[in-house]
Amino acid sequence: MVKKYFPLVAMLLLSCNLLAQSVGGGLFEVNTAASDAKASVIATSSAGTNKNSVGDAESQKVRSGLLAAIVDFLTAISDGLVSTASADTGVDSSANILANAQQQAKILGLATNGSVASVTKTIERKTAELKAKIPQLVKHKSIGGKGISAGSEKFKTWFNDAAKYSKDWKFPDVTNKYGQKISREDYLRAIIWIESRGVHQSSSGKMTKSWAGAIGFMQLMPNTARGLKVNASDAAQNLKGGAKYLGEIFNSGSVSKKDGAEKLIMGACAYNLGPFSKSMKMTWDQLKTAKIPVETRSYGLKMKMALGLELSASEKTLADKWFVPKGQTVDEFTDEFYASAQGIAR
Repeated sequence: MVKKYFPLVAMLLLSCNLLAQSVGGGLFEVNTAASDAKASVIATSSAGTNKNSVGDAESQKVRSGLLAAIVDFLTAISDGLVSTASADTGVDSSANILANAQQQAKILGLATNGSVASVTKTIERKTAELKAKIPQLVKHKSIGGKGISAGSEKFKTWFNDAAKYSKDWKFPDVTNKYGQKISREDYLRAIIWIESRGVHQSSSGKMTKSWAGAIGFMQLMPNTARGLKVNASDAAQNLKGGAKYLGEIFNSGSVSKKDGAEKLIMGACAYNLGPFSKSMKMTWDQLKTAKIPVETRSYGLKMKMALGLELSASEKTLADKWFVPKGQTVDEFTDEFYASAQGIAR
């Protein structure tokens, strides 16, 4: 989406250049000393301009006004380009965005134009600000003894094998609040953390099991595991089973008809409540206040936290009420939750 704007910006810059020459006979420059977001255009005057002509003076005034309007527009969208860049492509793609902008300018002979430099500088600054907000990811360690966890020596291999089953997911293109594009692997990490905190089997050898009988890393129910043709007690197969099950959720039923962040959140709720529950026909806004188990609604909130999606004020209130530990703020818990979830298999 961002790339669509570069030809427009470049053409406007060229128009500014031509207008400036017609007004004063020279190039214009952008003064960015005061602020990246504010720009002022200075048209250099030409000795050859006929200032004694009322018609020429009026024409010059019109051109100057148009020139100023175009520059004001460029200034206004510079921050817009930054935010759109973050939303559409993620922090990791910012270098490509800058390269594309500079290439467009170069093609039109504007490579050294000050306004391009201003946009570039603003993008770099916004990118740095986003990266600075990303919590440091947790490096998971082995729990020792007979334990099997996200810190186990073979876990990354098991995880990568399971992730191969995610390639066929009908997965939406979503960018989180840190400007990072959310991947299928990120989603797997989030489910593992929410379900089992990354522990398949305790150090004493006890299998991680829910009150309902769900087993292991991905908390698969025995009947579900049999339907997926995996052994839920086996760590590697448990991960594969969870990835296959998520494929069914994303590709069929009510969740498959949703898109964007809504699909990611409702996919998590479906993993908890069941993909063919009538509740999955609701929107997330409807479901989070519906008369269904708090466990399922909490699951949606936790998924947002684990993926780095921004919580609304009302969602923070619900999280604080339902599961955030006393003595800890929602923001503190969210940072820890994200860091632990996304630190899996790194």
